Amino acid sequence: MRRILSHFFIITFYLFFPCSAPAFEGRSSKHILDNGLTVLIREMPASPVVSVYALVKTGSATEGEYLGAGISHFLEHMLFKGTTQKGVGEIAAQIQAVGGTINALTGMDYTMYTITVPFEVFDTALDVLSDMLMNSVIDPEEMEKEREVIFGEMRLYKDNPDRQISRLVFQNTYIRHPYRHPIIGYEELLAKVTRQDLLDYYHSHYAPNNMILSVAGHTDTTVILPKIQEAFKDFKPQRYISRNLPLEPPQISRRRYEEEYPTQLTRLAMAFPGVGLLDRDLYALDVLAMILGEGESSRLYLSVYKKKGLVHQISASNFTPADQGLFEIDGLLEEERVQEAVGAVLDEIELIKEEGVKKEELEKAKRQVLSDHIFHYQRASHVTYSQAVDEAFAGDYLFSEKYVEAVRKIRNEDIKRVARQYLMDSVMTIVVLKPKSEEKTEETDKQKVESAEIQKHVLDNGLTVLLKRDATLPLVCLRLSLQGGVRQEEAALNGLSSMTAQMWTKGTRSKDAQDIAEETESLGMILNTFSGKNSFGLSLECLSEDWETAVKLLEDLIKNPVFPSAEIEKVKEEMRTVVRQREDNISSVTGLALKGLLFTRHPLRLDEYGTLETIDRITREDVVDFYTRVAAPENMVLSVFGDIEAGKVLATLQKRFGSLPLREVPLKSVHEDPPLEPREKTLFMDKEQAMVMFGFHGVEVGHKDRYGLEVLTAVLGSSFSGRLFNQIREQLGQAYALGGDLEPSLDTGFIYFYVLTTDDQVAAVNKILRADIQKLQTVQVSDAELQGIKTYLKGTFKTALETNSSLSLASSLDELYGLGYQYYQHYGEGIDGVTAEDIQRLARQYLDLQRVVIVTTRPKKNAE
Repeated sequence: MRRILSHFFIITFYLFFPCSAPAFEGRSSKHILDNGLTVLIREMPASPVVSVYALVKTGSATEGEYLGAGISHFLEHMLFKGTTQKGVGEIAAQIQAVGGTINALTGMDYTMYTITVPFEVFDTALDVLSDMLMNSVIDPEEMEKEREVIFGEMRLYKDNPDRQISRLVFQNTYIRHPYRHPIIGYEELLAKVTRQDLLDYYHSHYAPNNMILSVAGHTDTTVILPKIQEAFKDFKPQRYISRNLPLEPPQISRRRYEEEYPTQLTRLAMAFPGVGLLDRDLYALDVLAMILGEGESSRLYLSVYKKKGLVHQISASNFTPADQGLFEIDGLLEEERVQEAVGAVLDEIELIKEEGVKKEELEKAKRQVLSDHIFHYQRASHVTYSQAVDEAFAGDYLFSEKYVEAVRKIRNEDIKRVARQYLMDSVMTIVVLKPKSEEKTEETDKQKVESAEIQKHVLDNGLTVLLKRDATLPLVCLRLSLQGGVRQEEAALNGLSSMTAQMWTKGTRSKDAQDIAEETESLGMILNTFSGKNSFGLSLECLSEDWETAVKLLEDLIKNPVFPSAEIEKVKEEMRTVVRQREDNISSVTGLALKGLLFTRHPLRLDEYGTLETIDRITREDVVDFYTRVAAPENMVLSVFGDIEAGKVLATLQKRFGSLPLREVPLKSVHEDPPLEPREKTLFMDKEQAMVMFGFHGVEVGHKDRYGLEVLTAVLGSSFSGRLFNQIREQLGQAYALGGDLEPSLDTGFIYFYVLTTDDQVAAVNKILRADIQKLQTVQVSDAELQGIKTYLKGTFKTALETNSSLSLASSLDELYGLGYQYYQHYGEGIDGVTAEDIQRLARQYLDLQRVVIVTTRPKKNAE
């Protein structure tokens, strides 16, 4: 049971999600080189990639004299900034050039560097990673740039309420142990770190005998192990600073901390001192966390959320790092409900202490552990990560597999015992992050009014501008949205919109890709592009003081993109990698096949990333033509949300974008009727599990039936409390994942329900799906069930639009699609207006089993 609390506290959360060994092919082996470097290799012959990770046994908790400075994280940044053999920017460029990805993360107990590449170019990954670890130069000029980048990260983290409450939890539950300090450090201490400090820390911790090299994927141990030995032959072992941290003293009383924060909803955390990774009570506490707060069939969800309506969200987790961890319960709620919610949670805990848990609850949690492990081991990157952390902190790279067996042995008495021993009210820490009190000044009242309204302006050339002032945080989000996506593609050039979006930021007439990256990163900006079914675009998030710089960069990207030939093959390789990964994913394969049967002409049948064949076919000229065709002001919605002066921003946008030439955009629209008869298809994949997916034609985004269909699909397909969950997962106990959704689009849309199960249950799942659909058509849903689903939908919708970034996306796309920028404001009203009669009518109208499309994907080993 590992839920990531915050980027600040990334730790061994994925440690417990591989499966037991018998379910998977491939050899695992451990090797210790002469210099002390531990090498772990897992052969996964079916994987199209290989992941190469390096774990260094030092993190924010082991920084010694630099504690609180974030020096581990600072050094992680610097290892990307050049070596004695590679200049600035060349490290990432070399990996991207071969279609790979490179990243890193810093935790409390370790730092990890991650590379995943197509298996044919393993040598490149090994060369880059070994060079980074052994030969970093810590360039002084780059060091100062990275320091500013991290200062920007700190500011952004402070602006995220989830990160903020996570920081407060650790700060108040750990009094002495270094886990109380944020991984990224404190600004005043980071400012004092010198180049010599970084070099000293680098040389005293980055030693081969203090590292683990983990490899998993399509590889051969007999081939790569000699290569690894050669790559690290000059890496000399040395004395390093061993882990020797102060113990956290026992907590002897209840603690409570509250803080005001500019947010609409209150966040509650109830934390209890827990156990470390190697404690024997780890397993029972993990299972207890699942039973209490994992999903919509958990005790806290059913009692505190669904029955009593005290929270919008609630969950439980068991955090087990190398040293003492935390058992935590988290809720999202209204401020006035905090005390009542705390009492309701404690009541549920007391019930478990006294009565234990039901046999079916315990067995369900155990099955969930197993299914989580199965899913986890589909990806080479997950395996690479897990075995490295297993070895580093459990002393056994196969620990995760043994973990599953230990969970299977947990009994009801174990659950009762750990609940009594650890979840004691007397040692609980309560942390509340609540909205700021209402200010009484005229200025604040004025800001609230401005924050609540979106302004719309249309420039003379047809460009639509949306402005929203929200001065609570010094942030601005700029977003440009255009109609595009697969809807505007030809099948032969499928993936063109995605390629255009990815190429967009690779250069302008005055800047190349590296210039753009350095400009944004030096200011702590976040530049992203997106492309989907109906649209594409880009977004820039920045500090409010940099909004004019962001607008200037946006202008350059819109007016002067060059889509450089030198970058197109790199982007193609990245897209090919995504396609190959999707081709190995049972959900992606089944879903694409379903759309291909639902639609024979409409572009919804196509994948956003295209196919290997269409990617190869696309040329730079195709990218330029696509951009030129759709990038006209009348096809653009430009939103600027955040800490802005609307009048000044509007004048700037008029000056910079008012000269874009007015012209018509020839947008395509395709109509396709639903199938006249059932369509079925069976696929076979080299997987252990099977998937059943039902599909039906749906509605376009603005259709009057949209709200009713959202409620309908949630009634049947909500992942943890819908009827499918109760029928299939609870009764058959053979579903790893299930759900359903409405996907409204332009022109049309579709509805789907899916179940991931075992091959021997395919027929039973098919039967239950049909029976549940027929029941919706013949028996009205109860008032209680209908109200519960409505509350769930409205709550998740509200939470999803809490940030300026998410709100700008929703309002921009609604405006772009002709719904109006205020369309999102009517969501709750639309959901509330759905009746039980509507659900029955829509089920009969849209879920027509005489027109159903069914795709079943089964294990290849069972193909006849």
